[in-house]
Amino acid sequence: MRTHPRRIGLLGGITWHSTLEYERLLHAGVAAALPGRTADLVIRHYEFGAISESQEAGDWDGLADTFGRDARWLVDGGAEAIVICANTMHLIADQVEAAAGVPVIHIVDEVAAAITASGVDTVALLGTGFTMRMPFYRDRLAARGVTALVPDEPDLSELHALIYDKLARGVVDDAGRALARDVTGRLTARGAGGVVAGCTEIPMVMTGDDVDVPYFDALALHAEAAVRFALED
Repeated sequence: MRTHPRRIGLLGGITWHSTLEYERLLHAGVAAALPGRTADLVIRHYEFGAISESQEAGDWDGLADTFGRDARWLVDGGAEAIVICANTMHLIADQVEAAAGVPVIHIVDEVAAAITASGVDTVALLGTGFTMRMPFYRDRLAARGVTALVPDEPDLSELHALIYDKLARGVVDDAGRALARDVTGRLTARGAGGVVAGCTEIPMVMTGDDVDVPYFDALALHAEAAVRFALED
């Protein structure tokens, strides 16, 4: 094991709540392995409103250009790997990696590995409307032998609204918690043997204690992978 952690670049602010949790987990993970040390990070923290507007407009190419350019800036600042602090933005992970010239630690790969290790092969995927409607997340899981079920309407749109209208603004209430549990219950009734918190804000309203099936916290799994990278020789 290294005596000093490798430097990690974070593309964050998507949202700031989850980015702070990434930072906390990275610092705690490094400190646990190397007492007296903390994570070595360089961060590009976005203004979420601008990112949200681009997502809503479908300007994924523009976002890929921005994230790629900023990832390169992080590499110029010494980053040896990039962490995109959001599930949805992994839609452009390949473009970001190509621009950065260093690995992007891919959140879906970490989720898939945890699911496979648990013995589960079908999961409920809770995330933004983009993550649930677009195939990039489900296809990457499927390539690793995992089937992901997404909610039917109106659950899908209601969950998207919960994330953008409440959780992104730090609003956590009983209605949001009830929605997450109810949607999960309907997906497990359809055959899901586990649930993926496939938006970094989902843990704000639902944790493993709230479900009776294996719970896969994408943010926590992603942060664990970043810590492993930071400590590798």
